Amino acid sequence: MQKKKVSRLAAGLLIAQASFLPFSVSNVAANQVAQKSASATHAPARVGQFNVGDQVFVGLPSNTIRDDAFIIGRVTHILDNGDYQLQVMDYVEGHDYGAFCTPVAVSTTSEYGDGWELWQDTRSLRQANLEFVVPRDSVMPYRTGQYHYIERNNTWVVYGRWISDAPILAPERIERARNDAPNYGLEGMTDAFNLAIAHRMAFYENGWGRPYWPYETVPFLNGLLDEVEQILAEDEQIKALFFAKPRDREVLNSSVRNVFLISALDKLVKDSYNQLYEDLSKADAQDVDRLTARLAKLGYEPRR
Repeated sequence: MQKKKVSRLAAGLLIAQASFLPFSVSNVAANQVAQKSASATHAPARVGQFNVGDQVFVGLPSNTIRDDAFIIGRVTHILDNGDYQLQVMDYVEGHDYGAFCTPVAVSTTSEYGDGWELWQDTRSLRQANLEFVVPRDSVMPYRTGQYHYIERNNTWVVYGRWISDAPILAPERIERARNDAPNYGLEGMTDAFNLAIAHRMAFYENGWGRPYWPYETVPFLNGLLDEVEQILAEDEQIKALFFAKPRDREVLNSSVRNVFLISALDKLVKDSYNQLYEDLSKADAQDVDRLTARLAKLGYEPRR
């Protein structure tokens, strides 16, 4: 699979997609943009919102966030149905745009008149004599789109820091990411973030202080498994995905909720299981037995 690349102009929009390095925008700046163009941030662009010559941001969100893509372009023509023809200025390389864009031949004679015979690589939008028509609902004002996708990425960074057991990650930071996520089309992360907060509280004093001794975590871990069991009991699709071996990748990646909730459940159960092999001599024996039995029902049998 071809690795995505971000060119110099686009590099200021997203962090490298293979790292967890934070790339933050100040809340003040983000709030100013949101206040000035809230309707554009949370609603599709309306027909007639942009004019020829405007620089715009075209978002292609993904359920994993890491696979988000975008196009930066200048409007050259507005179609009768409200879609926009763009001269592409920048874009995320490595993404296949074939099902999203319609190529239009310009400054040349096209045998078929639509530019498809000139578009030799649907992962590239740099080919000469081509402009591209994009759906109007995906087009945002440039600055609004820029901040929108930065904040999507920042939300993913917070989640990634939890997954990688960042030593200093206050539950309040996770809570803020959870509360902001719906603003960026990520309401499906709510349950995963709730589990992340509960996980931090189970392993760290106040969620970010000293790490608890393994024996201290046992009552908290039983509480975590209460939440895990409730989710599995209430959501048949999540339950089927959790226990499936192997998992159906198409179903797993079909929604933001599936992607992140399964990831969170995996971490909670695996981390709980690993505690069984720490020194639990000071823990309540009945609590340990209960934890062991519940993990076995979740597919984590004690090692022999």
